[in-house]
Amino acid sequence: MNEIEILFLEKAIIRGGTLIFSKQDTLDFIEQCRLFEIRILGIDGFFITETTTQPSMENSVNYSSYPPNKNIYDSALEFVAKKDDNLFFEIVCG
Repeated sequence: MNEIEILFLEKAIIRGGTLIFSKQDTLDFIEQCRLFEIRILGIDGFFITETTTQPSMENSVNYSSYPPNKNIYDSALEFVAKKDDNLFFEIVCG
């Protein structure tokens, strides 16, 4: 668990050991990754209810092949900002 995940642990919904965040918390998480220079490898979108966690591939993105000098943070912020408020997200860092 990186330092940003620790900072946001209280805001997370934990499903199957995965930290999942609301849209706003995801945007804040991305800004903190930028501040601490933690690389974002991907963002996975989910629809969640009390008892289910449904992955949404069309609401997920993979940044692992982006060159290190590419501004992933702005791309990630734009990607999440355009999504519905009822989605939740996992941020994969590396």
